[in-house]
Amino acid sequence: MRRRSALARLRGDSFGGTRQDRRKGPNWIHAWSDSYEPHPIYKLATDTATPLHHWNNKQLIYDCNGHPLPEEQTERLSTLLWDIIEDGFKFSEAAHAEDGGRAIPSRDSLQDFVRRKAEDLVSDEIERRLLVQMSEMFGAYVGEPVWKQSLRFAWMEECCGGDEMFVETDFSSILQRAAKPALEGAKIRLNTLVVGTTTPETRAPGQPVIVTTQAGETLSFDEVVMTTPLGWLKHHPEVFTPPLPTRLASAINNISLSQLEKVFITFPAVFWTDNPAADTFPCYTNWLTPCYAADMNPHRWPQEIWDLSTFRAPNDHPTILFYIYGDCSRHIVNSIHNKTKAEKFRVLDAFFRPYYSRLPGFSADDATCRPKAILATEWLEDELNGYGSYCNFQVGIEEADKDVLVIREGCPNRRLWFCGEHAAPFEECGTVAGAYLSGESVGRRIVEVYNTGV
Repeated sequence: MRRRSALARLRGDSFGGTRQDRRKGPNWIHAWSDSYEPHPIYKLATDTATPLHHWNNKQLIYDCNGHPLPEEQTERLSTLLWDIIEDGFKFSEAAHAEDGGRAIPSRDSLQDFVRRKAEDLVSDEIERRLLVQMSEMFGAYVGEPVWKQSLRFAWMEECCGGDEMFVETDFSSILQRAAKPALEGAKIRLNTLVVGTTTPETRAPGQPVIVTTQAGETLSFDEVVMTTPLGWLKHHPEVFTPPLPTRLASAINNISLSQLEKVFITFPAVFWTDNPAADTFPCYTNWLTPCYAADMNPHRWPQEIWDLSTFRAPNDHPTILFYIYGDCSRHIVNSIHNKTKAEKFRVLDAFFRPYYSRLPGFSADDATCRPKAILATEWLEDELNGYGSYCNFQVGIEEADKDVLVIREGCPNRRLWFCGEHAAPFEECGTVAGAYLSGESVGRRIVEVYNTGV
């Protein structure tokens, strides 16, 4: 399963003596997909010797009272949950093949499907409740709670397949390799804000696209490819003159924008396991709907971490990575935005302490257990990023697949094209690979236009 992201949003920051990627989702890479073998981003990673980490299959799950579930129960329910989610994908795909998914009410969520399956498959009431609570972890994949995830279009969120890997450093080498042809053969202007794009009504000779910058410059182009994030398109329809076609504008508005944020917490040393290199401690920890942090988390948003201490040297560091999403993300960002570094540290530590303090080996009196650095993304406040993360297909959407196709088509007759994670192949929407592949597709289409003279 993928953590979703967009390649154009990569950014690195020095943090706690290590270098973490301060970006929405470019952590995960997959080695294979149904349509592309080898997977394009995996190939770039291997070509650039980008260090990749393979997680172990161990999990540590705490119940709503903060008590760890038995290992046997964790493994059994987790396996069942993923089987149910896979069934949900198949159910959604079959309905789509039959009548475009109309048999599934647009308000049905993926969690509704999990809940119904749990009623059929699990006789114990406590375990049924645990299974539904565990399904919340899907929110960190799509950036919003699983109860918002459209069941009708769950097939568009299906696993990429193959091996899952985590980038131990950052995507800088991958980005440099992908950008190499442009860096060598194109004139690139950075730090230039575009505020207007005037396109011709038809593809007539001698009618270019005029781009206006915030500085008042007007630049003329034969073709314009918009790689801006979906959120930016949502917030700036006024940039386009004449306005975008009605169907394209509605497609941009129809597709939801998710809110995934990340919080890195680094400690002086690893306290939760004696030997990180042995890779025996669970790589993934989940706190289910906590009822023991009512002062900081009255809505009982579930929490999860990935343990970054098991990376190979020199990338191993005593850091845990929290993925947060939806209303929890919005709450966290609103709580720390425009605060000083010290204030952010205090707010974040107070919020996440009820969870990391339950890890094995924690002692409030031990200095090793006190964070030395905390870094949180704040994409919710990033105007150029569109105040959000990546595309998400939420309950209520009627034609998500057609919306993506419309954005992917763009306005070639007006010399205006769109690419990005929201214009990607269906199986790659919201991913780094999706953004990359959508750009390749637009490039081929433009070449075809010039080769055929259409």
